[in-house]
This record gives sequence, structure tokens and C-alpha cells, in this order.
Amino acid sequence: MRVAFSDLSTPPPTWAEIFGNPNPVEVEIGPGKGAFLLAMARNYPERNFFGVEISKRRAFRLAHLIEREGLANAIVIHADIGCLLRTFIWPNSVSVYHLYFPDPWWKRRHQKRRLLRDDFAHLLASTLAPGGKIFLASDVPDYFAALVQQLTAVPSLTRFPWQRDHVTRKGKPILTDCERKYREAGHSLLYAGFHKHV
Repeated sequence: MRVAFSDLSTPPPTWAEIFGNPNPVEVEIGPGKGAFLLAMARNYPERNFFGVEISKRRAFRLAHLIEREGLANAIVIHADIGCLLRTFIWPNSVSVYHLYFPDPWWKRRHQKRRLLRDDFAHLLASTLAPGGKIFLASDVPDYFAALVQQLTAVPSLTRFPWQRDHVTRKGKPILTDCERKYREAGHSLLYAGFHKHV
């Protein structure tokens, strides 16, 4: 399923209109191949999952997998999350943001493409529901520190200690593709959680 709108004078659809139910919505920014989003949708049918993928190829591949599995509680779109935060996602409407292993864009000339730039952290917080959470993971210490610093600077957010706690119904951890690969390679992984004040 693709979600699109062209007339910015018309309010964007609500989550209930998009998913057809009032269940809480969790947004994964950059789901990549979709291992995490698919597993979460399978194991938590009482929640809705919305993936925002900047890669057109990956977005359409993941959309095909969602359709093939018949997961009515999962949607992915090809879009820039920065644009969606300004035009599409309603304030105080997202229960959880999943932000795992964002590209650090190593080259100086590419750093303008980094995810947390300008007012991104504040926009993320403004669309997060009161009591909502942001889960962050990275394998790049400097980039992780910069992400944490920007999120910590948002007055409505408070950091809390978080390690991976998403599991299947059988108790197995639900990991992203990158996370599984890094763990198998023995990389040190960094995690942080933030919650929005009620």
C-alpha cells in the first residue's frame, strides 16, 4: 500500500484513516530490508508499523514482502522523513520511533545528508505522543554521541537506559539486519532510549 498526497492545503490523513484502526503507531526510520519491521508486525498485531525508507528500491521490495505476508498492520513508503515530519505526520501522534543504525555519511561533503540535522530532533519530538518513546542504536561512537546530544537538547525528551528488549512471542530477540550482522562480527553496539514527558 502506498500513501500519497499532492495538495498540501488539505490536511494529511490520520493514522486511523491510513491503517483503518485506532491502534498505536510505531515508525521505523530507514527499515532497509525490513527484518525488524516485518518481525514486529507479525508479533505485535495490536500495533501499527509505518516504515519510511529513503531508498526507492528497498521501499518497494519491502512493500512487496508486506503484501505477500498479508500484514495489514504494516506500511512502508519511499520518502524523506524530514519532509514527512513537516507535512504528513500529525503532532503528538506517534507512539514509538525506531531509529537504528542510521548512515553516518562519513565524507565531509555528504554530512549534510545526516539524519539529525537542523531542527530534526525537535520535529521528531513534536510528532511523538506524550509518553511516547524513541529507541536509538548505532555502531559508530562519535555519531551516536552526536545523535544523543541533539535529542538530549530537546526539553520535552528525557533519556533513559535501554538495551534491546523487543522479542518475538517465543522470547527471541527481534533484530535489524545490520544489528544481526554487527553482533555476529563482534562489534560494540550502542543503545539509548528517550521518552516524551506526559
